[in-house]
Amino acid sequence: MGQYSGVLYIPPQARASLQVADEEDHVLFSLMEKVLLFLDSDREVFLILGDSGAGKSTFNRHLECALWKAYRKGGPIPLYINLPSIDKPEHDMIIKQLQIHNFTADQIRELKEHRHLILICDGYDESHLTTNLHSKNLLNKPGQWRAKIIISCRTQHLGPDYRGRFQPNVDRYITRPKELFQEAVIASFSSTQIQEYVEQYVINEKPAWTPVIYMDKLRRIPHLMDLVSNPFLLSLALEALPNLVGSQDDLESITITRVKLYDNFVDKWLSVGKDRLETSSLGPGGREAFEKLLDSCFEQQAINFAKRLATAIFSKQDGRPVVQYPDPVDGQEWKAEFFGPGSEATHLRMSIPLVRNGKQHRFNHRSLLEYFYSRVFFEPPRPDSDNLDSSEESCVSYQSAVILDHSLNQLSIINEYAVLAFLVERVNAYQAFRDQLNAMVELSKEVPSVSLAAANAMTILVKAGIRFNGKDLQGIRIPGANLSEGEFDLAVFQGADLCNVNLTRAWLRQADFKKAHMAGVQFGESPYLAERSGVWSCAYSPDGKKFATGCSSGDISIYSTRTWKKVYALQKSTESPTTCIRPW
Repeated sequence: MGQYSGVLYIPPQARASLQVADEEDHVLFSLMEKVLLFLDSDREVFLILGDSGAGKSTFNRHLECALWKAYRKGGPIPLYINLPSIDKPEHDMIIKQLQIHNFTADQIRELKEHRHLILICDGYDESHLTTNLHSKNLLNKPGQWRAKIIISCRTQHLGPDYRGRFQPNVDRYITRPKELFQEAVIASFSSTQIQEYVEQYVINEKPAWTPVIYMDKLRRIPHLMDLVSNPFLLSLALEALPNLVGSQDDLESITITRVKLYDNFVDKWLSVGKDRLETSSLGPGGREAFEKLLDSCFEQQAINFAKRLATAIFSKQDGRPVVQYPDPVDGQEWKAEFFGPGSEATHLRMSIPLVRNGKQHRFNHRSLLEYFYSRVFFEPPRPDSDNLDSSEESCVSYQSAVILDHSLNQLSIINEYAVLAFLVERVNAYQAFRDQLNAMVELSKEVPSVSLAAANAMTILVKAGIRFNGKDLQGIRIPGANLSEGEFDLAVFQGADLCNVNLTRAWLRQADFKKAHMAGVQFGESPYLAERSGVWSCAYSPDGKKFATGCSSGDISIYSTRTWKKVYALQKSTESPTTCIRPW
């Protein structure tokens, strides 16, 4: 494997990303092994996909460390780039990153002219990018940066045609263009890996439970082993289990969801933060501000602070998680509320799960940002509440004025899939929240100004698996809602506003759409046939029962139009494109 041969050590905490599923034969490989093979190949872009918490960022950091340890003078230089921390990384991201490290213009010029880089780009999805970093940064073009690029991204962020965002541009007239793109998907933890992680956790953290006790609880609580196949959720579960389980023996009756793990984590984090402030040497002003927070329920004030910050990040920064402060010339005064010098803001900021790096602030994990944002739309009742199925926002009060002022009628979360996932679990846990969402949809029939709330609500209900078969949905106004995979057989949508609604893979047998407004409705992708090279020509047989494609490789494929399965494959002896197929 050239200069990258040999074994690179990956510590136990990075094992989350040691295995990837090969996209063709579904065999598990070492991710490090795949990356090193990529670095020794002619390929230029390697895409690492995985769910939130799968270990992408951890792997990227350890890859950077391993490459520096294996570095030899004159070899490629690894450069880690946290994409959300850079303004517009689609333009000059290498220069911007080097400037962060205080490189001079002369040093940057020398690197560009004489050195080859390995770019490790973390958080493509967190930057809300849709552009091709390789192409926009002109990598490997004459006179430009020479570099290979490794990009990590959450799988949920990408649509079906995502490869164009990452594949290097090649001359479409080249008969067989060099394959410059590679990808891998991080696999979930296996039961063996879960046990190894638990054993290492017990060694490092020294909790009261032994590995045997932890594994017994994980295996006996329904569906928990599936949940903790995600490394980040496993880390939350190991912290939460002693508190959530206690001395209960009937583990089969316990329900532990993802959002419950986050609730427990946040409660413990805030409790530790409050205790730390109580024992700290605070000045007179700081002690007075702390006492004031205690009088108004410190934990709830901290949660409200985190919710406001999460809302600001989504509304002011389009969800980009890194906040730069101080920056007196950017005119964004909203940052002062959270990062200014005031004692109350300082106490709250230090008590919520935030991390600071110089002028940059962000939540400890992207999913925590999304978790707090989800609590903007539904605040679960506190454990000491008399009625655990009610809360300030979920109380049974569905008047028009209440829904008009509701956060779901102010902000769209239709495309915030991770936020929706938290709210889906709230719907399944709290009937009052489900009732309120249904009331929003119903009210939209009479009050057009609640259409945003109704679209958000309908999206959440569908994602929660609520069925609408045979339901009377006449006149509902839910423009832009995502109803993909929803069940609407025999539903009545007469006169409904369904403009730009996503109905991909929805069940719509005998649904009534008379006089419904359906401009821009999406029913899913058009049928397609997958070929291994570009299609240059095609033709139907005279009887319409066969369909042929001629490819740039010279191959010809023939399909049955009844099943659209390939029935013949003809390979030409030459590699010239098949540019014409005549009906036979």
